[in-house]
Amino acid sequence: MSSPSLDPASALALRSQYRQAQSRAARLRLLVDTGQELLQLPPAQVRQRVLQRACAFAAMDHGLLLEWGTDGVVQLSAGHGSNEHLQTLHAQAGSPLQEQPWPASQDPSLVRVPLQGADGRVFGILLLANSVPISPVHNEDLESLQLLATLLATHLENQRLLQALQARERSMSELVQRLFSAQEDERRRVAYDLHDGLAQTLAGLHQRLQGFAGCCPPLPTPLHDQLQAILQLAQGCVGEGRQLIGGLRPHVLDDFGLLRAIDREADRLRDAGLAVHWQQRCPQRLPGALETALFRIAQEAINNILKHAGASHTELSLALEQDQAVLCISDNGRGLPDPPVHGLEHWGQLAMQERAHLLGGHFTCDSQPAGGTRILVRVPLLTREHTA
Repeated sequence: MSSPSLDPASALALRSQYRQAQSRAARLRLLVDTGQELLQLPPAQVRQRVLQRACAFAAMDHGLLLEWGTDGVVQLSAGHGSNEHLQTLHAQAGSPLQEQPWPASQDPSLVRVPLQGADGRVFGILLLANSVPISPVHNEDLESLQLLATLLATHLENQRLLQALQARERSMSELVQRLFSAQEDERRRVAYDLHDGLAQTLAGLHQRLQGFAGCCPPLPTPLHDQLQAILQLAQGCVGEGRQLIGGLRPHVLDDFGLLRAIDREADRLRDAGLAVHWQQRCPQRLPGALETALFRIAQEAINNILKHAGASHTELSLALEQDQAVLCISDNGRGLPDPPVHGLEHWGQLAMQERAHLLGGHFTCDSQPAGGTRILVRVPLLTREHTA
C-alpha cells in the first residue's frame, strides 16, 4: 500500500502550532516556577534567581538588576554574566534611570524591564543583554518578562513592608518596655518616699495617741469612745499606708522573692473570705525582670478576682518547667463577659499579655461565663533582657 501524501501546508501549520504551544508552556513554566521559588528563597537569592531565569528565558548571556529608593540612589542588587559585560551593560543603562520612559531601548540585544510598585512607581529595572547580536525578543516574551518583573516587585515590596512592620513592632515593644521600667522606677521612688515620710509620720502619730490615751485619767464614756475611734482611725491609716507601699513596691519581693510576694498578695483574697490553695510552690529566686513582671501579672489577676469574679475559691501555682517559669492563677467565679467588655479589666489583661511578651513568654486567659477564669503565663528563665 502507498502511504497517503502529506500536505506541506498542513505540516507547516502543525509545526507552527507546536512551537507556539511550546512557547506558551515555557512562559507559563517561567512564571509558575519563579512564583514557587519566591516563597522559599531569601530576598538576596530571589533577586539573583529571577535574574538568571530572565536571562535564560530571553536567551541573554548577561544581565543586571538595579534598584533605587526614595533618595534616588541606584544600587546593584544582582548580576549575571562576566564582569566585563556587566560593566558595559551598566554604562548602557543610562542616567538618571528613574526619568527614562519604558521601554527605552531599540537595541534588540538589550532588554529593559521595569519593576513597578503597587502605586505605579518604578523602583528598579531588569537589564538583559547579549554579547552577540540576536533577533529581537518576541512581544509575548516581553509580556512574560514583565509579568516576571511584577512578581519580583510584589515580593520585594512585601518584604519591605514586613521589615518596616517588624521594625515598628520592635520600636513599640522597646517603648512599652521603657514605660514599664519607668513605671517600676516611679513606683519604687514613691514607695520609698511614702515609707520615709508619710508612713513614718502616721506611725509616730499613732504611737503618740496611744501614749496620750495611756496617760489620760478615766474619761467620761462619750469622750472615751471618741478617743478610741481616733486611735482606730490612726491605726487604720498606718495599715492602709503600709498596704499602699506594699502595692507600689513590695519589700517582700526584693527580700524574699516571687513566691512569698504572691502569697502576700493572696492574703487580700483570704481577708475577703476566699479559699486559697497552692498547687505548686517554687521558692527559687528568679531574674529580677522576670520576678517583677510575674508579680505584676499576679497582682493584676488578684485585683480582677476581687473586683469582678465573685469567686469563693482560688488556686495558685508557681513552678519551673523545662527552663521556663510557669505561673497559673484560676478561680471559680463568674468568668469574663462574652463578648468581652473593653473597660479597665480589658486593658489590665492587655498589660499582662504585654509583660509576658516583652520577656519572650506566652500568656493565655481561658474563661467561660459562669465557668471561672484561668490565667497561664510561661516565661523563659533566660529572658530577652539577659540575651541582649
